[in-house]
Amino acid sequence: MRRLLPLVSCLVTVVIGIVGVEAFSSSRALLTSRPWQTGNVATFALRSASSLRRSPLSRKTSFPPNRRKNTQLKEAAEETNQIPRTKEEASSTSVTQSTCWNPPSRKQMATVSFLGMIETVYLTYDKLHSSTAASGSGSTSLVNSICSATGSSCNDVLNGPYSSISIFDTDIPLSLLGAGAYTTVFVLSVFPLLYSDKQVTAALDGKNRVALLGMTTLMATFSVYLVSLLLGVLQTSCLFCFVSAGLSVTLAGMSWFGGMLPSLDDNGVLYDDVTREAIVQLRKSGLIVGASSLGVATLVALGLFLTVDDDGLSPAPSIANSGATSSSSIGSGTLLASTDSRQYDKKVPPPITTTSSPMALSLATDLSSLNSKMYGAFWCSHCYDQKQALGYQAMQSIPYVECDREGYKNQRELCRERDVPGYPTWEIGGELFPGERSLDELREIVDDVMSKREGGA
Repeated sequence: MRRLLPLVSCLVTVVIGIVGVEAFSSSRALLTSRPWQTGNVATFALRSASSLRRSPLSRKTSFPPNRRKNTQLKEAAEETNQIPRTKEEASSTSVTQSTCWNPPSRKQMATVSFLGMIETVYLTYDKLHSSTAASGSGSTSLVNSICSATGSSCNDVLNGPYSSISIFDTDIPLSLLGAGAYTTVFVLSVFPLLYSDKQVTAALDGKNRVALLGMTTLMATFSVYLVSLLLGVLQTSCLFCFVSAGLSVTLAGMSWFGGMLPSLDDNGVLYDDVTREAIVQLRKSGLIVGASSLGVATLVALGLFLTVDDDGLSPAPSIANSGATSSSSIGSGTLLASTDSRQYDKKVPPPITTTSSPMALSLATDLSSLNSKMYGAFWCSHCYDQKQALGYQAMQSIPYVECDREGYKNQRELCRERDVPGYPTWEIGGELFPGERSLDELREIVDDVMSKREGGA
C-alpha cells in the first residue's frame, strides 16, 4: 500500500496541473480577445465609455453610424490595452520601459537557485568523495554532522536505492541532476540582465521566460514526488531533501504567480518589435511547456520509482532514541558514512567495532533460543546502530539477513516472503518487530514472547 502513495501523488499533481492550466487559459481568453469582435461584458463597458467621451474628429466630421461606432470602440480598446498606435508613440515609451522582464524578480530567482546549486553540488561531492571523511583520519562529513544533530536520516536517503537514477547503465546521483537544474535556472534568470535593453528584444525575453517556466515546473513536480516518496515509502526525514524541495517549489511559485508567463498587459516590457499575435503565441507556448514539464517530471519520477524493487525499501523509523542505545555506540560514528567506505563499495555491512556487554550477551542467548533473526540492508545506518548496540560477540549468535538485492549474500526472497516492512526488523518467536530497539526494549519483547510460550505450554 505504501508503494502506491507516490503514484497517487503524481497522478494528483498531473490532474491539478491540467485543471489549473485549463482554468488559467480560459480566464485569460477574455483579455486576449478583441473586445470589438465579441459581445461580452467588456464590450458593453467600452461602448458605455465611448458614448460619454467623443473624440474631436467625431464632432467635426459626419460618419455613418456603423463606422462611427466602430471607430469609437477601437479607440477605447486601444486606450484600455495600452498598445502604441503609431511608431512615434512606441518610440516615446522606450525611454521609460525595459525589454527585460522584472529585473528584481529575476535577481530573487537567481539568488534562490544559487542557494540550491550550492546545496546540491555539495551533496554530490559528499556522495562521490566520502571516503576521506569516512576513513577515520579526517573530520566527519558536514552532511552527516548536520543530519545527526537534527535527528534526520539523510545518510539512509542519500545513499539508499532511490538516491540515483540509471542512465545508459550508469548510476547518476539525483543530487547531480538537481545541481544541473538549479544551474540552468540561475543562467536563465541572469542572462537577460547581462545585456542592454537594445540587445534583448521582447521576443527573446519572452522565450527566456517560457524556458524558466518549464524548468521550474519540472523541478517542483519532481520535488513533490520525492517528498511523497520520502514520507510515504521511506517513512523517514531528510533535512537537505526538504530544503531542496522547498527551494524548487519557491522557484515555481515565483514563476507562475509572479507574472513570468508572457501576457499582453505586462508592465515595463516593450512590444513595439513584437506583434500582438506573437505575444499570444508566446503565452500559449508557456502553457504548453509548463504542462509538458509536469508530464515529463511525472514520467521520470515513476520510472525511478518502478525500477526499484520492493527489497530496496528504506529503514523503518527508529523507535529508540539516541540516549536509549548502549553507551558503547556513542561517539563511535554510528552513521554508515562514518565507517569505512570500502565496506559500502563491496555491498557488505560495515564491521561491528563495539564489545558486547554482559546484558547484551544474555539477551543474545535468549534471542538465539527463540530462533530470532535480524533483517537489514548493508547501507542502513539504523541497522548498523542496532549491531553496535549489541556488540560484536552478541551478533555472532544472532542470524543477520541481508535484504537488499545488491547486498553480499542477500536473501531478498526470504525478506519478501516475510513481508519485511523496513530496516531493521526483528523476527522474534515468529513475530516481526520493525525498527531499531534499545537493549531494554529487546529484553521486554523477549520476556513477553517467552511468557506467552510458557503459558501456552
